[in-house]
Amino acid sequence: MDEVMKQAPDNISREEIEIIFKKNDENITDTLIDLWKLDVPKSTTEPKTATDDKWANIRDVCDSYDLEMQSHLKRMKQ
Repeated sequence: MDEVMKQAPDNISREEIEIIFKKNDENITDTLIDLWKLDVPKSTTEPKTATDDKWANIRDVCDSYDLEMQSHLKRMKQ
């Protein structure tokens, strides 16, 4: 089921995928073929992904580190 979820088109709920998966007797190939034949409207906005959140978190950490280092260097100058 995880393999089907990874390869399924966007904007299809997990419940819909499970229904089609069971209808095809848990055959991954047939399920993916049926999923890609579905006419699913595309969303107007791109959803945030886990990767986007991860990189935003990394940027926040680096920014806070830079600010702390800057304030430390200013203290050392005085």
